[in-house]
Amino acid sequence: MTHEGAETGLVVDAHAHVYPAAYLDKLEDFGVPASSTAIARNMNASDDRDEMRARIEMMDIAGVDVQVLSATPQLPLVADPAHAVEASRMVNDIYRQLIDDHPGRFIAYGAIPFTHPDAALEQIAYCLDELGFVGIAINTILDNPDSAITDERFAPVFEELDRRGSIVYIHPTGKSAHCPPMSRHGLAWVNGAPVEDAIATLQLLKADYPNAYPGLRFHMAHLGGDVPFLAQRIQDNYEDWDAFPVSPAETLQRMWFDAANFSGGSLRLSADVYDPDKLLAGSDYPYFQREKYNRAIAYISEAGLPGGIERAILSGNAKKLYGDALPAQAPRAEK
Repeated sequence: MTHEGAETGLVVDAHAHVYPAAYLDKLEDFGVPASSTAIARNMNASDDRDEMRARIEMMDIAGVDVQVLSATPQLPLVADPAHAVEASRMVNDIYRQLIDDHPGRFIAYGAIPFTHPDAALEQIAYCLDELGFVGIAINTILDNPDSAITDERFAPVFEELDRRGSIVYIHPTGKSAHCPPMSRHGLAWVNGAPVEDAIATLQLLKADYPNAYPGLRFHMAHLGGDVPFLAQRIQDNYEDWDAFPVSPAETLQRMWFDAANFSGGSLRLSADVYDPDKLLAGSDYPYFQREKYNRAIAYISEAGLPGGIERAILSGNAKKLYGDALPAQAPRAEK
């Protein structure tokens, strides 16, 4: 079987981050604890010229043409709506400048004040209409453990993105899924992040969002956490216990997942559970650099995937998702 995205083309890293230092300072000024921003600092992740040069060198060595940038989980989720708007404008404007400064190398998901829906709608328009971003990034969970991204008060955000036929990228927060046994034992990113990926994916299935908003394309990070491993259990709970409104196995085929997981076995399993024409390469830069950045791309070719799936994940699927936002040909390596 040859997959429709199997043609050779641009290699796209659909999961990467830039954390401008001035923006992180702004978040702290607006009440975000320094402990939350610390993981985004001092790791070749800022918009500093030398750090961007180092990033592009790693992309060139790994054979990556384009990175898709997001500020997750360092999003402008602060209490004051005016501050949230100011912070979102700041980071989005920096991202637009990076795109302009490095032609063909970057596209971006916009940051919005998601917890202030009225303001979020205005920033969606700014990100998509004025800045030309490919979609919007949100976090898997919110600061309030009793809230979920599928709560009714956030529905206008999804309705607007659906109306626009946009992409929403969903990424974990490092809050250990509000689980004390994980946070107390330093497992926020080891285990908490993929658990958050799965929680958000399953909440979307519970609320039937992929079907309720058919124009909206959901991009989930890290292969959706443990969802592929639990796929049969999830489906059985639908068939035997009415745990979901419609078949999870069918709904998952509507969603996109990036391969920032780095296990060939997990990728092969995911290609069985999900639509392999909706899997994307992803590195999680800056958290994996140099040799491990190379691995993020190379492991896809080494996973033993059948029938053109490898090239689809590296290139063709991203072309289907991002379309004309990607350059027409491979950009020249910057020196």
